[in-house]
Amino acid sequence: MKLTIIIPVYKVEAYLDFCLKSIARQNVEDYEVILVDDGSPDRSGALCDAWVRKDGRFRVIHCPENRGLSAARNRGLDEARGEYVTFVDSDDYISPHTLQANMELLALHPEADVLEYPVCVYHGTAKAYRYTPGTCEITDYTGWAHRKGYIHSYAWNKIYKRSLWKSLRFPEGRWYEDVFTIPAVLRQARYILRSDKGLYYYCSRQGSISNTFCDKGINDLLQANLTLYRTLSDNTNLNDKDLDDAYLHLCDHQIIRIQFGGSLCIPERKIPLRRALFARRPLNYRIKAILKALSGNRYCGIVARTRKVLKR
Repeated sequence: MKLTIIIPVYKVEAYLDFCLKSIARQNVEDYEVILVDDGSPDRSGALCDAWVRKDGRFRVIHCPENRGLSAARNRGLDEARGEYVTFVDSDDYISPHTLQANMELLALHPEADVLEYPVCVYHGTAKAYRYTPGTCEITDYTGWAHRKGYIHSYAWNKIYKRSLWKSLRFPEGRWYEDVFTIPAVLRQARYILRSDKGLYYYCSRQGSISNTFCDKGINDLLQANLTLYRTLSDNTNLNDKDLDDAYLHLCDHQIIRIQFGGSLCIPERKIPLRRALFARRPLNYRIKAILKALSGNRYCGIVARTRKVLKR
């Protein structure tokens, strides 16, 4: 078996057929689709059964109770037989031949443990944008971090060698489980292949986690990025500017946490004023870096209070 496609399914009867049709037309040789019905209370489970009956490449696992996205993905990983695995969310879809083109690219680059391909983020909304990782470029974890790939720590839009998941699983009970998990998976990769082929459509739905603010979600996202920053800080191949980038990204999540009543919990990092002034970065980045250099560990609180005042 060459490729396993893992699709968690929960309360998506309105979208599931469209998603699975996009999978069925991928023209990939030797692949399986594992549908994990995560105790869905609607007709999603019955739709999975119908697809299994009409397409022998599909199989379904019916879970007796809803345990969440992480548990469903983990169950799919436990059952996967492919040399490679990829994830698709059941209310998203992928453009025709996306997996075929990228599997062919992996065949040309067997040294790559992960392939990352383009995604249309928040498809169907005014804030939609397209992210293209690269143009058939090979990099390693350090290069991925240097290009700030952690901003796009999505489980989907990547194809992984299944061996990378041998000792790793998604954390159950956490929101933003991708941010906790994907950087750790990519850290184990020898090489990451950045592709410009195909397109994953991440569809923004009302009520989805990405459109929901609550204390647990905000705190989990901050903790995931704090774990990421600590991991990057231990990477001796990253330079100070790269770590400045990662720290300011972490600060953005700390600021949101403070806006919603949380306290400062991230470590201090000194960004010298000279480095902030002469960084070859966009203007908004340099402004943030300069403010951080001038105000030290008071930066997050100052920005959070300013945003609150401006919203009044």
